[in-house]
Amino acid sequence: MRTYGKSRDCLETVPVLTWVSRHPGPWFALIWAPMLLVAPLVGAAAGGQGARAAYLVLLGAAYAATVWLPFRVHDRRYAELMLLLLVLLATGYLVAWRTDREFLFPLLAIAGAVAVRERAALGLVGSLTFSGALAVGLETGSFSTALALGFATFFAGAATFLVQYLVGVVSELTRTREQLARAAVAEERLRFSRDLHDLLGHTLSLVVVKAEAVRRLLVKDPEKAVEHARDIETIGRQALKEVREAVSGYRSVRLAEELASARTALAAGDVRVEVTPPPVELDPRVDALLGWVVREGTTNVLRHAAASSCRIAVEFDGRVASVEIVNDGRGDAGGKGSGLHGLRERVADLGGELTVSASASGFRLAATVPVPETAEPAPETAGHAAGRS
Repeated sequence: MRTYGKSRDCLETVPVLTWVSRHPGPWFALIWAPMLLVAPLVGAAAGGQGARAAYLVLLGAAYAATVWLPFRVHDRRYAELMLLLLVLLATGYLVAWRTDREFLFPLLAIAGAVAVRERAALGLVGSLTFSGALAVGLETGSFSTALALGFATFFAGAATFLVQYLVGVVSELTRTREQLARAAVAEERLRFSRDLHDLLGHTLSLVVVKAEAVRRLLVKDPEKAVEHARDIETIGRQALKEVREAVSGYRSVRLAEELASARTALAAGDVRVEVTPPPVELDPRVDALLGWVVREGTTNVLRHAAASSCRIAVEFDGRVASVEIVNDGRGDAGGKGSGLHGLRERVADLGGELTVSASASGFRLAATVPVPETAEPAPETAGHAAGRS
């Protein structure tokens, strides 16, 4: 969790990385083009070599098309054919002017890492690395020059391949998370509709039968009709009670679930989060109340605070249970909302106290609630310590 939080914080501090992770494309590969082609272009222009400068512009255009095609055309063969054309153009340049190998071989390695299929990309990069280093070594007779070219070629190609691969993985994980969230919502709706059907189906059928009996007997046997009407009233009251119990159970809040939900929601919102769960199982009413506090506090952090870090700690000393939510966002965020007003009433109903404090450094929401005496709190174990993130 800490590692994940650091990576999310890195993306948050560099907006360009966030945009690239959400919009996969050849951006990393395109950044290399001016870095590798500007120096040869300047050299050609300074030497009055117009043909060489035009050829370099053509190489740059072919390179851009090569790295762009895989993201616009699903069939990789078109990108691979464009890569072949780029290799032929680069070979023609080297034959004609016999210079700039230190720029062209890394350029070809980057294009190959993007254009060909993943299973062959690193093999192609390695081939370009070996062939380029060998050619330069034989031509110059310098091992250090060959080694430098080989290192530059392999680093450029391998780095591009890894960046493109990781961006693809992040994009796929984001899509998968969204699909799982939609599936969970759909499953919960199905479960609730099924529960209501099972709960009310028989009851409503019985009400219909009784109502038909009342209609038939209203003239012929009023006393019997009144008896059926009383049955309808009794059945209706019982059904209303069962529906209220079902909805109450459906809307019930559990502290452990709210802590897990807060951890996931805050991390997804680019907020580093540290969660400390309670050392023992709490009284059900207190557990539910602290769950409401965690839910409201998490909502305020996500909607109003613009925080980068948040700490949620639940403690229990045997008599009093408490929860504290501290974030480093805007100090005046969420302090006067209707949600906190209702939460203060909930806490007061159990004899507790809700504390809200704001400062320039952040916002703090805390609740303390007396707990009926049950079991003594267990000492903190390794398992509990491991629950902290």
